[in-house]
Amino acid sequence: MTRTDWMSIAMVMLVIALPTHGQEVPISASASNVEATSLTIDLPACKRDMKAWKAFSPWAYLRKEGDSEATVARLTRHWKREDAVDVTWVDIDGDGWCDAITSGYKEPYKNAKGKPVLLFQPRAIYLRTSQGFKPFLGNRITGEYEGRSFTIYWDTQSHSAVIFTRVYQGNAVGGIGEGSDEFHLRQMLRASFAAHKAGRADEENDYYVEVESFLYTTLQIPRAISKRIWAEEAQRAGVDLEFPFLD
Repeated sequence: MTRTDWMSIAMVMLVIALPTHGQEVPISASASNVEATSLTIDLPACKRDMKAWKAFSPWAYLRKEGDSEATVARLTRHWKREDAVDVTWVDIDGDGWCDAITSGYKEPYKNAKGKPVLLFQPRAIYLRTSQGFKPFLGNRITGEYEGRSFTIYWDTQSHSAVIFTRVYQGNAVGGIGEGSDEFHLRQMLRASFAAHKAGRADEENDYYVEVESFLYTTLQIPRAISKRIWAEEAQRAGVDLEFPFLD
């Protein structure tokens, strides 16, 4: 499957894929390698263009004829208070520069060691370009992702970020090809089980809910594979937790 610049909003395919120049290698769905994927939780280091970010205002893209500088400044202050309370720096398009993902609240898991970057309050994505920062989705630039969560991985094949996004209403989440859903399930369970063992109940649930829908439906991951991943990760974490859904 060729990955292009798209974002599907179908209820079973909710992933943002950034532009790449390659193709995904077909992966067999056999039990031995069904989790094979080029995704990793290790995001590459990137350079932050803080000068350009400090000078950036999304309202330059929504400015209407006749808007005064005072109006733009007021709207920018509102944006910073409501939609840019926190910023997660990630090289999304693989150019070596950090792009910005803004959040409406402080993100507790954006720097979790040994775990994927997980954002609960993302609002917008801004790509750093040679002309400064620009919205990823054109003129839809503030509050675009409200009501969703982001889990960010790095694709070692395309050298770009892959963002799994879960829609809170309906608890819908999905992937981009064979192996990606399984990888996401494994990483979220791994983080959830580690939190369970450490007695951090809220954190345990925060990671678990990201993939709960995978466990009670076979539309994306066959039940046998979900149960096997669950058992492997529970054993790895040393926790006695049974698969939560009956066949």
